[in-house]
Amino acid sequence: MSEYKTIFGKAVKALASDPTDAGAEGQIWYNTTTGSFRTVLATGAFISSTPYPIAIFGNMGAGIQTAALSFGGTPPPSTPSSPITTTLEYNGSGWATGGNLSVARRSGFGFGTQTAGLGSTGYGFPTTNSTEEYDGSTWTAGGTYPVSQELGGGCGTQTAGLGCGGGPGPSPSNISNEYNGSSWTASPGTLNTARKGLTVTGIQTAGLAASSADSPTATATEEYNGTIWTTVNSMNTSRASVSFGSGIQTASILYGTPGSLESYDGTNWTNESATMGNPRNSGSSAGTATASLAVGGSPGAFTSHVEEYNFSTQVITPAAWSSGNNLNTGRAKAGGMLGSNSTQNASMVFGGQDPGGVVNLTEEYDGTSWSEQNDLSTARRWHYGAGSQTAALCAGGVAAAGATPVTANSEEYDGSSWTAGNSMGTGRYSGGSGGTQTAAFATGGSPAPTFTNATEEYNGTSWTAGGNLPVSKGYFGGGGTLTAGIVMGIGPSATDSYEYDGSSWASSVTMNRGGSQSTYAGLQTDGISFGGTPTTLTEGYDGTAWSTRPSMGTARYALGGSSGTSTSALGAGGYTPGVYSAATEEFTGETTALNYKTITTS
Repeated sequence: MSEYKTIFGKAVKALASDPTDAGAEGQIWYNTTTGSFRTVLATGAFISSTPYPIAIFGNMGAGIQTAALSFGGTPPPSTPSSPITTTLEYNGSGWATGGNLSVARRSGFGFGTQTAGLGSTGYGFPTTNSTEEYDGSTWTAGGTYPVSQELGGGCGTQTAGLGCGGGPGPSPSNISNEYNGSSWTASPGTLNTARKGLTVTGIQTAGLAASSADSPTATATEEYNGTIWTTVNSMNTSRASVSFGSGIQTASILYGTPGSLESYDGTNWTNESATMGNPRNSGSSAGTATASLAVGGSPGAFTSHVEEYNFSTQVITPAAWSSGNNLNTGRAKAGGMLGSNSTQNASMVFGGQDPGGVVNLTEEYDGTSWSEQNDLSTARRWHYGAGSQTAALCAGGVAAAGATPVTANSEEYDGSSWTAGNSMGTGRYSGGSGGTQTAAFATGGSPAPTFTNATEEYNGTSWTAGGNLPVSKGYFGGGGTLTAGIVMGIGPSATDSYEYDGSSWASSVTMNRGGSQSTYAGLQTDGISFGGTPTTLTEGYDGTAWSTRPSMGTARYALGGSSGTSTSALGAGGYTPGVYSAATEEFTGETTALNYKTITTS
């Protein structure tokens, strides 16, 4: 038997631990700690991602996995004859609202990028020949497709596209058309097999058409070279109408009901081991053969499921909330909203309200359990909080279960006990705050009986006036730092957010959902808002746009405490009608790790 060194020209390394660089793929080493031969392999797998905000069927897509579009479609309980104009953008983590289509439609086709996308045809009650172009914010009319139809397929770019198949009625079509950025013209050749519900990948001069809604042609595959369509090797598996697909002509994947995935290398289709978690069809897809996205669809009922397919050396664990141990005392309206230098595993809840009334209790979290600590000097609820577990700030609030008495005093925590600090200029409660113990802000709220727009800043010794909020409001969340603060959940629909630069507030973009009495963790340009009146919904903010994240397990508002970052956050306590919650939940962002394999012999 040949030795490894003879074949590869080098010996197997002996290492005390597995290498952590992605370049380890295909290498073999001997792990002296585990006593085994090891390697890193690339594999394909599906993971669930942040759900689409609504259940949807017949939606169309464009873009790549980390910058995708999904638009149109039909949500329940509507019938398929009631399509919508909604457009949503995906950033690899969650969904943000985009500009609406001009023509409501479902079961058309889309292609291009998130900032230069195209949507054409579809069922618009009745079928439509409308084409629209997207610039990253707005849809505008493009060239009219030659026929009104649905269930066609398309690929390419906004200025060099390809559309084929579909049908204006029950009979499938073999038409093929090319788009030049302003108008559609007939391709030199037509499909060899007329079909509806096909999946098309590639570009205008190198397209791939596969699958069909009709059993006789459900596995038929054709390639387009810019002039003619050529029948090539068929797929292995017959699939339901409008499967998910992405890639180029020489490297494509196609998947959907029954859930399995096939890859195409330019010659042959190969059954892969990856299987969808929720097999379905008739949703939107985007991406490449190694990083694909499937959105919505119908496995018998319309769904909001979103799945990512990745072929990689990395094992990807999706972002999610998980349960932690409960608070010792369930409560809401507390001030344990720690600042930008706090962590998930070193959190606090102080003060608040439980079924017996306003409390001064303090609890610390070490990543596993909550423990009782020295109490606040003043029992209070709806107060302002900032700082960290070893240097926290508590200010303002209401010292009783009613709207009075409102307090202005503040207290500082050193990791063991609370001591009195100087009072705020104006007693208030139920506004937003952020920062550290020596550089904090508190804004808005209610000094009863009216709301205020005043902001105060704390330097570790005294409170001074800061810039006013554009609105007088209370019962909202806040976070960030003194010079880069953020508040959210304001306005008539509780969707407004504002940013602070240390001297003035400026209006920011609106949230996708209402967040009254919500909570924030992280920085102004990288944080998450969660909870609200009462909801499980979570949104992330990157300094430019709000986008959805996986939802909490327990709907609640006025949480007892929060801390951490956009990828490692904690929320505890809160209120749902009739219940002061003790539940703790931890948020962990998407993580990756190398796919190590132990080599065995038999």
